Amino acid sequence: MNNAAQAVTGEDTVAESFLKSLSLLEQAHRRLHDVVKDDLERGGERHLTGVQALLLYEIGEGETPASTLRARGAFAGTSLSYNIKKLQEGGYLLQSRSEADKRTVHLRLTDRGHKVRERVEGLFAKQATALEPTASVRPNDLTQLNKTVSRLERFWSDQIRFRL
Repeated sequence: MNNAAQAVTGEDTVAESFLKSLSLLEQAHRRLHDVVKDDLERGGERHLTGVQALLLYEIGEGETPASTLRARGAFAGTSLSYNIKKLQEGGYLLQSRSEADKRTVHLRLTDRGHKVRERVEGLFAKQATALEPTASVRPNDLTQLNKTVSRLERFWSDQIRFRL
């Protein structure tokens, strides 16, 4: 499609749509951190960043190897190490070395960490029920978004794995 036809139809090229999607994904990710931080502050928790609260959420109820969090891709290596240190210093989590493999670090939430995790879980539940009536986001919209983002993630993984 040439620029004149594009202007008439209002459609973006694949490259333009791709760049717009990248920008929107980045903005949404940053906004998620802001929303979590805002909710924590409203609840009186002012010592955590949104990233740190989401990290506590991802660790979950049991014991999680730090490498699992890194593998999920949500937390970069140095950022993960820094945030684990801060969360441990703040009394939100405990870390221990695996008996079987001393290189493996296991993370477990303290009572304080569980409270933050429960707060984030409650926030997500509240938002999930508000999506359709407030933002007109329907379940099939989320299903399609999840499929598309999964395909993008796979595409990028293949770019790295196969050096495309």
